[in-house]
Formats: sequence, C-alpha cells, structure tokens
Amino acid sequence: MVSVLTEIEDMEDSDKLVMRKVQKLGTSSMIITIPRSWARKHRISVGSLVSVYEDGDRLIISPNEDGSILKASFSTQHNNVCKHAGRIVLCSYISGLDSIVLYSNRPFRNDVLEKVSQVAEKLPFTESGLLSEYEFAINFKDRPVNVVDTLLIYGRSLSSLLSKLTMHLDGAKLIGGEIESNYEEMKSYSYKLLRIASKGHGQGLNDEHVNRLLSAAVGLLILANDSLYRLALDLVNLSDYLDQDEKERIKFLLQLLEVSIVTSTSSINPPSIKKEEEAYWKLRTILGLEEDLKEIIENTSGIFGYLLSTIINIARIVNNVEETLLCYSIFEKYSE
Repeated sequence: MVSVLTEIEDMEDSDKLVMRKVQKLGTSSMIITIPRSWARKHRISVGSLVSVYEDGDRLIISPNEDGSILKASFSTQHNNVCKHAGRIVLCSYISGLDSIVLYSNRPFRNDVLEKVSQVAEKLPFTESGLLSEYEFAINFKDRPVNVVDTLLIYGRSLSSLLSKLTMHLDGAKLIGGEIESNYEEMKSYSYKLLRIASKGHGQGLNDEHVNRLLSAAVGLLILANDSLYRLALDLVNLSDYLDQDEKERIKFLLQLLEVSIVTSTSSINPPSIKKEEEAYWKLRTILGLEEDLKEIIENTSGIFGYLLSTIINIARIVNNVEETLLCYSIFEKYSE
C-alpha cells in the first residue's frame, strides 16, 4: 500500500515546485508530507479527507471541500499555548474560525480547561467540551446576522450610555453596575462584528486569514495615533502649568508607552510572544495607576490628573494592540 500526500501546484510555475522525500511508515506503507502553507490554504488538518487519483504517471491530490470547516489546532505541550489559552479562543472567534481543538499527550490541566471554558461561555452560540482526556474542542455556531441591524444596535447602545452620562451630570445618578453591564454588552457586539468582518467565503486558515489579525492591530494603532496627537497638543499647551515633579512623572509614563509600542510592533517579524509579554508588563505599570487615580488627582494639580487620564486611555488602546499582535504571534507559531 502506498499513501502519498503531496502538493498540487501549477508545474509550469517553477517557484511552486516542491520536492518531497518518500518516507517509510510501518511495514508496508510510504508517505510524503504536504507543505504547511498549502494545508492551511485548503483547510486541511489531521483527520481531513483528500481526494487521490491517478493521471498517467502522476498521482494527483486535491482537497475535499465538501463539508469542510475552517479550524485550527494547538498543542498544549507548548507553554505559551497553555498560558494564553483564553486569548486563543477569543481570537479564533473574532478571526472567523469555525472550531479549534486543543490537544495534549497527557490529561488536560485544570487551569487550562478553566481559561478556555470561561472565555467560551461568554461568546454567543459557542459550544465547548472534552472530546477525550487529551482533546478539548470549541465550536463556534453562527446564526444568520444582519450587519446593518447589528451596527444600529451597537450605535444605539453607545448613544444610550452617553445619554445616561448626561443625565448623571444633571443629578440622575448612574450606577457603576449599569456601566459595567453596558461595557460587557458592547464587547459582545464588537466580537460579533469582528467575526462578521473576518469570515471569508471559501477562505482557509492561510497567511491571508492570519494577517487579518495584523489588520486589526493596524486599526487600533490608528486610534492610538489619533489619541497621541491630541495628547501632544495638550502637553504643548499645558506643560507650563506642571511642576517639575509632575513633569518627571509624565515623562516616565511616556517612556513606558514608547517602549511598549516599539516592543509590540517589532515582534511581528519574526513573531515574538516574549516581546509581546514584555510590552504587556510595561503597560500594566500605567494601567495599574487607574486604581489609585482618584487619590492621585486629589494630591496633584487638575492638569496633571487630566493628562494622566489621557495617558491611561492611550495605554488601554496600546494594550489592545499588544493583545492582537500576541494572538498573531501565537497563531503563526503554534496553529496547525
């Protein structure tokens, strides 16, 4: 018996000709591996069916598109997959995958199961569970979605929050729980819209698909650029009203932002999870100030408090950039 898996390419294009060595499998079988890029392009993974037929002296392999789904698998033997398992689930959803499988050569750790389960429970129409003690599957079940209606609901929800903030200033107190509830609802709609944007007809998990994560990061960087532009204008106009200690503190936070942005964006080629984690911890220094913001403002000038709040908001945007690029790095290094 001869089992041949090889690449189907236009042989007139010499750049696409790939040589493969025939290897022995068991006592009577032989195999040829297929390139990862071709497998991802045609949604082929372990267990997928392909069509094999003879054409003269050639053996032709083609993908079997019937009933195929867009999926990825990750081995939890990689520590970074375990550490960022929750992010993998979220980014799989918003980037348009139909399912993912986490697998291991030993029974799953409880902390990994908890991470993926917590995220999966928050995503609409998502099912998850153990296939065996070595495999955990997450399936994203889409239902018909009207993009226009979804955008209208998104806009109305934002308008509703702004209206409540206005009434709050007029004396109708807004409860913190309402803000939190609205925020979580908006996140859910954001995920839906990102998933709608990401799903492409007949597209496999190829470089084009993965690069959508880069496109999302670029969009976030545009927001960061706009916010930094406003901060720069404010600093130019207000720096004379800061004392020397406040200036030094602002400078330190700006340096943290600078390092975080450079570290995140320099991790793209080659994809570096370590650099993204370094950027994350730099940002945590800034974001951690939010817990003490009220006390800080009470003991500093109003201008310093305003600038600090702006910097924290920019750090939030950059943190989303870092999260997106971290997912890009994980997909590039570990998805199969």
